Amino acid sequence: MALSDYWPFKRRSFATVGQDPSYNKDDPKSYGAGVIRRLQVTNDSTFGKSGGSKEPQVGDYRTYMNVYLSDPIVRTLIDLPCLYASKDGYDIVTDSDDERIAITKLFDTINIETLLYSWIRNGRIFGTSYLEWTGDNLVLRSSQNLFVQRDPNGQIMYYYQDLGSDKDSVRFEEDEIIEFKNNPFDDYAYGLSDIHPILYLVDLKDYAERDIGTALNKYASSRFDISAGLPDMPYGPDKINEIVSAFNGLEPGEDIIHGNDIQINEMSGTDRAFEYGKYFDDISMKIHTALKVPVTMWTSPEDARPIFEPYVKYLQKSVEDALNSQLLPQISEDAKFKFRQMNVDDAFTKAKTDMIYLAEGVLSPGEVRAERGLDPEGIEELKPTAENVNVSGGRDQDKKEESKRTENRGNQPAANATGDRKNE
Repeated sequence: MALSDYWPFKRRSFATVGQDPSYNKDDPKSYGAGVIRRLQVTNDSTFGKSGGSKEPQVGDYRTYMNVYLSDPIVRTLIDLPCLYASKDGYDIVTDSDDERIAITKLFDTINIETLLYSWIRNGRIFGTSYLEWTGDNLVLRSSQNLFVQRDPNGQIMYYYQDLGSDKDSVRFEEDEIIEFKNNPFDDYAYGLSDIHPILYLVDLKDYAERDIGTALNKYASSRFDISAGLPDMPYGPDKINEIVSAFNGLEPGEDIIHGNDIQINEMSGTDRAFEYGKYFDDISMKIHTALKVPVTMWTSPEDARPIFEPYVKYLQKSVEDALNSQLLPQISEDAKFKFRQMNVDDAFTKAKTDMIYLAEGVLSPGEVRAERGLDPEGIEELKPTAENVNVSGGRDQDKKEESKRTENRGNQPAANATGDRKNE
């Protein structure tokens, strides 16, 4: 469909409520004779009180969301590759200048770069993320209540947004949803969450911090190893948090009073404290590695690039493929979405690279100047010097007075060449 069919913008209304939309088998392309090995279609209350037919999501989206919102380390490691993937802009590649301008204007209007950041982030958290295409807008939809229903050969019949009851739930036609799958696996209808493989590491980290970890008195320098509970009655997280809060509230020098169900050992400078630090660092390193952001990213970025940069490029390629196969064909016959080259270099590395490119003839001086916002021809307009500007380097000196002294000297030397000074 040509862009002119959507320009000026033409809204569409395909979604249906309470009933399944029709779909055309093997249109626009064939899905063959093979049968997908999909998970059983569910009407379980977990996915709606009386939900319609849809394939269940993989994993527990509520757990993924809670870990992302509550753990600052996981949140940072999820966000950072998404930020790098979307921060350097994009280009619309087409032979038609009119289409390029029109599509760019549309994307600028809907703030596409911020939208893509959120879309990629949702994909990393939940495994699959969704944008609704309305004909003149892209709207981010929740990954937590949007499901897909396919026929036995794997063709998408519709997307199902569960709103609690089947009569209120919304069905979207395939063209209305732009889907990003993170880590597609086998023939599953959904991608895989990046948080799922680290759930056990997050549990170990929390266990180290709360159960066998330390309570730090914020008013003193002491650290304590606390064992709480009895062999036949271990304490749960709420009781452990209560004990930690009590220790954090101690004043310097205040006596510690506790029952026989709590054992306390001060561990300042002990081997136990050192072992705890190594244990926590090991867990943190594994979490960093699993989320494709090596721990060296914060201290030695060059060492992290062999893992971090290819992963960001993979995310960008996945987004490009999703947009170019699902969205762009609906608004243009040949236009493609392309991320600009990712910039992970600092200014010094960039300068060295430019020197090599100039020496090898890869870039011209004009191209290097243009990248920095300078005139490609190297022509700079000369501006007149201000009347009272200090051009001699003298400090706190009135240049008008200096000019008058120069005029009064005429052609006389400006200094006493012999060093003798006569008294007037």
